[in-house]
Amino acid sequence: MTKHEFLRNSLFSYLLIAAYCLAALFVDDAKADEQSQQWQMEVGAAQLAIDTAWRDYDIQTMVLPYFNARKGNWRIGPKYGLVQYAFLQGAEFEASMGLSFRDETYDSSLIFSDELSDDEVFTDYKDGKGELTFRTQLQYKQLFVRLAQDISNHSDGLTFLARYNLPIYGQGLGLQLSADLGFYWQDKKYTQYLYGIANGNIAPEFGRYEYQPSAALNPFTSLNLTYVFNEQWSVFTSLRYEQLDSTIKKSPLVGETAKQQFTATINYRF
Repeated sequence: MTKHEFLRNSLFSYLLIAAYCLAALFVDDAKADEQSQQWQMEVGAAQLAIDTAWRDYDIQTMVLPYFNARKGNWRIGPKYGLVQYAFLQGAEFEASMGLSFRDETYDSSLIFSDELSDDEVFTDYKDGKGELTFRTQLQYKQLFVRLAQDISNHSDGLTFLARYNLPIYGQGLGLQLSADLGFYWQDKKYTQYLYGIANGNIAPEFGRYEYQPSAALNPFTSLNLTYVFNEQWSVFTSLRYEQLDSTIKKSPLVGETAKQQFTATINYRF
C-alpha cells in the first residue's frame, strides 16, 4: 500500500478531522456572543419513485418525512448527509465536511420495501451493507462537488459527484425551472462492492459468474421545478436520469442501462 492510499483509507486520519469538527463546535459557541446566530429549520415530506439498476427490480415508491437544521457553521439532517461543518463560507461560496450515510446496495436500507427482485440471479445472494462516510463538499454559485470516503470498513470505496445547476426560468417567489448536469464517479473498490461477484457469491447455476468491474463514471441530468409561495412554504419536484457506465451494465446483477428517480417534496421553513 502506498503512502497516499494509506492516508486516504486511514480511519485514524478521519477521526482527527472529526475531532477538529467537534472542537470547532465549541469555538463556534464561544463566539455566539459576538454575532447573532439563530437556528434555521425546515420540515417536510418527500414522495420518491426510484427505478434502480438491478435486474427485474420493480420501481419503488415511498413517502418520507424529513427535518433539516442549520446554525452558524453547523448543518444537520438528510439535506446535508448527517452532519456537516462549514469551515469556509461566503455570499456565493461554502466548503464543508462531515459525516454521511451511503447505501446503494441491492437490499438498500434506504429503500423501505421488502419487495426485491424475483430474478434467479439473486438466489442466495448476499449483498453489502450501508456505510458511514466522511464527506467533503464545496458549493460555488451553481457548481456543487462532493467527495465521500467509506470509514466503516465495508467497501473502503471513494466516490466523487460534480453537478452544475442551470437556471432556466424564474427566481424569488413563484415558479422556478432549472436543470442539473453532472457526473458520478465511483472507484473500483466501490463498484466491486455493489456490482462485483466474488467468493461465496459466485453461483454459475444462478447466472452469477465471477465479475470484477472497474471504476465507473455515470453522467446524469435532472429537470427541477419549484414553486415558492412565500418565505416559509415551497414545493419542489425533480426527475433525474443517470446513465450507467459500461462496467456496471456488464454485471450479471444489472438489468438496466440507467437509473431514474422522481422526487416531490413540500417544505416549510422557520
